[in-house]
Amino acid sequence: MSAPPERAPYAGVPVWAVLNPTAKRYAVARHTLERTCADAGLPAPRILETTAEETGWAQAREAVAQGARHLVVGGGDGTVREVARAVASTGVHLGVLPLGTANLFAFNLGLRTRDPRLMVHRALYGAPRPIDVGWASWRLVTDGTSGAPTDEYVFLVMAGLGHDAATVLATDRGTKSRLGWLAYLAMGSRHLLSKPLRMRLSIDSAPGRRLATWTILVANSGSIPGGIDVFPGSRVDDGHLDCLEVPLRTPTQWASIAWAGITHHRWEAAALRYSRMRTLWAVPDEPAPLHLDGDVVGEVADLRIRVQEGALLVRTPGP
Repeated sequence: MSAPPERAPYAGVPVWAVLNPTAKRYAVARHTLERTCADAGLPAPRILETTAEETGWAQAREAVAQGARHLVVGGGDGTVREVARAVASTGVHLGVLPLGTANLFAFNLGLRTRDPRLMVHRALYGAPRPIDVGWASWRLVTDGTSGAPTDEYVFLVMAGLGHDAATVLATDRGTKSRLGWLAYLAMGSRHLLSKPLRMRLSIDSAPGRRLATWTILVANSGSIPGGIDVFPGSRVDDGHLDCLEVPLRTPTQWASIAWAGITHHRWEAAALRYSRMRTLWAVPDEPAPLHLDGDVVGEVADLRIRVQEGALLVRTPGP
């Protein structure tokens, strides 16, 4: 595959890569990346591997500090999110090698493929596209005591506060590895009629209001494989996030939502509430579990979210 000159990596500057060595397709992805760079006459990529302790943020920070202008990340949504946290607002171009189980961020950008050559080609030569990111901070509850507010962390797909996060927490690694995103749907069916969570919610600095909801979902991109649009019409580059409140109580309501999602219609159940937002503050009456892109951070006493418009320049297939 030849690369259009205007989309080629920076001439003479090596591509940096942060790769998760535990990913199933790590070996073939690394070999293909090295071979593609060699065939194109580019410098050998500088590859940094993640570890259990350093899951991508530190490696990406090192690459940026060393002058990286094009960084490739290979792994699942968690690895991509950690690298994005370090790369956001730096102007560094980010190429994504979707090597994980769900790869929802890559799915929403049209990057998922089983062809390693196409995957690497897109990461190296795709058109740089400005992508919004969500930033979240919270107070973690440990042994019944809430701590100080955390630093801000990136999410690229969805953040969930409530039973949605409990579903993710209940999904064991083995099931997730075998079934991917289907595992979450299977586990979610066990939590459908859980007692709604009571909380105070403020969107875009509006006065806080009381509500009872199964979960609060905040999305930057709203689709999952199988043709199900959780947030129909959601865009990763519109400068907003989408919020969904889910105060459902009966199996009939859930059935109507599932059908609407599969048939590509907006979820129209009367109990659901959609909104577009730039900031959000949620304070549950009792500590509630929180997840970012499918990774549970724990139970939290509150949650603050904001959007940063066009913070990432991601190499994508283009129009």
